[in-house]
Amino acid sequence: MGGDLGPSVAVGAAIRAARELGVKTLLVGQEGVLAELLRDAPSDIRSLVTIRHAPDVVTMEDSASTAIRRKPQSSIRVAFRAVAAGEASGCISAGNTGAMMAAGMFECGTLAGISRPAIATMIPRRGSLGPCVLLDVGANVDCNSQQLLQFAVMGGAFASVAQGIERPRIALLSNGSEVGKGTDTVRAAAESLRAMPSLNFIGFAEGKDIVRDVAEVIVCDGFVGNAVLKAMEGTFELIVGAVKDEVKKSWIAQAGMLLARPVLKKVLAERFDPAVQGGAPLLGLAKLGIVCHGSSSEWAFFNALRVADNFNREKLIDRLESALGLVTVSSSETAL
Repeated sequence: MGGDLGPSVAVGAAIRAARELGVKTLLVGQEGVLAELLRDAPSDIRSLVTIRHAPDVVTMEDSASTAIRRKPQSSIRVAFRAVAAGEASGCISAGNTGAMMAAGMFECGTLAGISRPAIATMIPRRGSLGPCVLLDVGANVDCNSQQLLQFAVMGGAFASVAQGIERPRIALLSNGSEVGKGTDTVRAAAESLRAMPSLNFIGFAEGKDIVRDVAEVIVCDGFVGNAVLKAMEGTFELIVGAVKDEVKKSWIAQAGMLLARPVLKKVLAERFDPAVQGGAPLLGLAKLGIVCHGSSSEWAFFNALRVADNFNREKLIDRLESALGLVTVSSSETAL
């Protein structure tokens, strides 16, 4: 209920997922609003899409504590409650990210050994390289070294599930690749990661390395990660805008753009459109949570449902739990 475009995009995506993927969806929110949006759906579709009433709405302005303490019947809490009870396999939301993390932790808890979940997003890289997993990109603005270590473990496991990489390279984002670079927290995390042979830790990476053949997983706190993500989005908008402005100045450029349009459309749609990814998993929760952009379209929601269904089939949470267990054992042996 709290997304920028309202519940209509989520309902439309649920209908499409039922029709094209056969995925069952539980729509959680104000029943009257959702029922009206679902009213014209065919009966075979409605058998796969059900409604759970939740009268409270968490806005983007609400704090996480408000979502937990003052709005116990909000759509995000009722949704995670259904997941915790086994009535749903995961929760997808384009609402308040802080509220989603708080509700997920309160209703479902975290995996053993994880103090805070992290949002992991896939960043496209140059050439034929697969995407890089960047985390955290907004769930935790301030982290200690142990939390960065946990993010590294989860990011590695996620890259293995999402991309089929047996031992993904893991790096910490820093202001240089040299050993002495970075904050005290980043250097402490690096020291711990070097002592864990079960992880393929390669050291530090710079911002420019995110799109290069340097590492499959790059770890940072949520403040830095969110700033990097937004800066990349802004740079992309700047380049696209500059190209459009230049094309308008010349008929030759316009002709060239016309010829290049199919290739550009394919590249932009398949590699750089965040709606294709749909949403980013909130790694560390004991159950599956997918965070969508606040302005997610119906297409983005549909892809979030597709991705969530795939993660459920691939048993992402179980594999994360196993990876964390192995690292805990390895860490204990190193300490001994």
